[in-house]
Amino acid sequence: MLQPCDILVTVNWEKDLWSRIRRWGVGSPYSHVYLFLGKVALLTDRRQGRLIRVPLIFESNGRGCCLRLLSERYGETVVVMRLKSYEDRKRIPAILAEAIKLASDESARYDYWCITRFIIPRIICEKLRLPLPLSWHRNPKQVCSEACWEIYHRAGIDLLPSDIVPLPGDFVESPLLEEVWQGKLSELCQ
Repeated sequence: MLQPCDILVTVNWEKDLWSRIRRWGVGSPYSHVYLFLGKVALLTDRRQGRLIRVPLIFESNGRGCCLRLLSERYGETVVVMRLKSYEDRKRIPAILAEAIKLASDESARYDYWCITRFIIPRIICEKLRLPLPLSWHRNPKQVCSEACWEIYHRAGIDLLPSDIVPLPGDFVESPLLEEVWQGKLSELCQ
C-alpha cells in the first residue's frame, strides 16, 4: 500500500489538555510529518552478499534529519499523501536521493528553539491575520515539515509556497498531493 515518497502526516485526536491546546493553536490535528522511503536493501554479510529489505522513513526529530525504521511509527494514526502528477512521480529517484543527502548532512539539526522563533510566530500571525515577517520564512535548523519540504524543493518540486514556515497540515492541503489512505500504521501498510 505505501509507495516510495509517500508523505505520512500524523493525526492527533488525543483528549489530553496539551493535545487540545496544540490543535487549537495550530488550527489542525496534524502534528508531525515524515517521508516513506520504501524498502531499502541493506547488506548483512559482505562475504555472502546477503541483502535484507527494510522499510525506512526520512524524518526530523529530536536529533535532526535522519533515516529510521517505519516500525518505530507503528500504531500512529496517519494520513498518507501521494504526488498526483505522473510528471512529478518521475522525480521520485531524485527525491529519495535528496532525502538521503539531507539525512547525511551534519548541519541539518533539529533545534527546539526554532519552534519559538519560527513556528509559534507563524501561528500567532495567522490567528491575528498579520503578514509573516520575511526573517521568519526559512530556518536552517530543520523541523519535520521544513525537512520534508526541503527535499522536494531540492528535487525540483515545490509542494508548498516558499514564503511560509511549513506546518504538517500544509502537506494535507497541498494541491500537488492527494490523500490515498488514512488509518493506523502497521506492518500491513507496507
